[in-house]
Amino acid sequence: MNTTVTLTDEERDLLRHALGLDRARISYRNHYSVSPKAETYPLCARLLAKGLLERSATYTATMIQFQVTDAGKALVMG
Repeated sequence: MNTTVTLTDEERDLLRHALGLDRARISYRNHYSVSPKAETYPLCARLLAKGLLERSATYTATMIQFQVTDAGKALVMG
């Protein structure tokens, strides 16, 4: 059984952004906050289904926070 996870450029970019790798060479954070009404929410849902993000908390009525899983980190950080 092939368990290779493939990422779109958009998915890879979101994971890198959540880890701070869009601004630095070394990860300095691990979170991505999004409204369920935002354009990127379906992207987060796909990454959640792939096991690359986990929902960490709803910290307001309108925002959800996700964290990159170890599997997600391995894909984008090598």
